[in-house]
Amino acid sequence: MTRDASGDGLRGCRVLVTRPAEQAEPLAAALRAAGATPLLYPTIEVTEPPDWGPFDAGFAAARPGDWVVFTSPSAVRLAVDRLRRGGRLAALGALKIAAVGPGTAAALLDEGQRADLVPEAGQRNQEGLAAAMAGLPAGTRVLFPRALEGRDELPRLLAERGVSVQVVPVSRTRARALGPLPAFDAAVFASPSALRALVERWGVAALAGRACIAIGPVTAQALRDAGVEPAAVAGDPTTDGVLQALLSAYG
Repeated sequence: MTRDASGDGLRGCRVLVTRPAEQAEPLAAALRAAGATPLLYPTIEVTEPPDWGPFDAGFAAARPGDWVVFTSPSAVRLAVDRLRRGGRLAALGALKIAAVGPGTAAALLDEGQRADLVPEAGQRNQEGLAAAMAGLPAGTRVLFPRALEGRDELPRLLAERGVSVQVVPVSRTRARALGPLPAFDAAVFASPSALRALVERWGVAALAGRACIAIGPVTAQALRDAGVEPAAVAGDPTTDGVLQALLSAYG
């Protein structure tokens, strides 16, 4: 059964939103517009990295013609805040900028920066971003602000082409102390770490009989590794992509 994402297509559906609190509202608003009841239940939190040294050194050494890659809106906000506090925001404007998707590109615009490269729909992950950057000549230098525990596919794939990628951590992700788990019909997971934190606290049985939605293939595999088959996987790692996946599963 296909439902429209507008109106009340998800009326009566209680959706557990496990994203960090500061990242949850766009999805929560979209769920309310679709008739669902969002249950904000952040299982992880994002904090500063233990050491800003690699980030500061990386941007201090950046030169025009270098690239910087952002794979989340939070990475944009944290990187820009650090550069602004250090009086070095102009260093970002001198670089070529790649964003993993429209949400990250919008976060850049909010900070007065424009992405030079955004992959097409269906390619909005590290692998797709690496493919979109296939034309970079060997020796190109790329800065990659990301979570300390982030994936290494982009650096690995670009390094195979002779591109030098420097990871500069802007955050650390850790599990939160979780309160009582509310009754829910579906759960949205935007990262393996959000899933792990819930399962470590409540066990995988807490997800039995619920529609578990993954933001992309990496999170979907984390669900399968935990013994849960995803009800749907977002075709695009955006609020609309997650909402459409939930609509298809719940319908």
